[in-house]
Amino acid sequence: MRVFSLSAGFVVGSTLLLSACVSMYSVRPVVADNQVPVQNRGFESLSSTKKHLVQVGSAYNSQRQFDNPRFNVTFVNKGKFPVEFSTENVTVTFNGEPATVVSYEAQIQDVQNRLSYYGMRAPIFYSPFYHQPFYKGSHGGLVFRTDFNDRLDIQQALADFERIQKFSLKPKVVRPGEETQGQIVIAKKLSARSAQNITLTVRVDDDTHNFEFGYLQTN
Repeated sequence: MRVFSLSAGFVVGSTLLLSACVSMYSVRPVVADNQVPVQNRGFESLSSTKKHLVQVGSAYNSQRQFDNPRFNVTFVNKGKFPVEFSTENVTVTFNGEPATVVSYEAQIQDVQNRLSYYGMRAPIFYSPFYHQPFYKGSHGGLVFRTDFNDRLDIQQALADFERIQKFSLKPKVVRPGEETQGQIVIAKKLSARSAQNITLTVRVDDDTHNFEFGYLQTN
């Protein structure tokens, strides 16, 4: 019991120490001349209208250092023909350097890879009420005794799968007058700089919409 208490105390203390060292950043949109500030899902966003309408806003009002920035993207087809829209329409510049937007398919594949390590896979027909059974097994020829940690890994993977299914921007053919929206994630993480900036460019047909966001350290 003493060893367990000491280990638990060490883990908790380490977690608190790491949390205290992590910087927090507020996210603020930078409004351009041809844009209008709006509220989208309760967050400050930017709206740009040309041939089509595009709105972009941070998925969080503040983020932690080393987190992957996430944005809500809304596209409204105001043209006369259907338009294919996905993460392929979005490019990102992060602190002056190109950054990758993780596709919906890549996010799903990442979860599948994590679950396959435990001999599992995400359900094809997902339901929030479905819970896969946990099977203790061997991974790479080594038998793991940390069932609790395994369960945490699996629960996190399934939680990520649910979040991706619910909120991520999925590829879609958008008909005239229709809209699509969803969350995108940037592969690059926030650095330790006190001030950072991200520019998202959305290209659809002949439209080019640029959205700029500033990250300022608050602690």
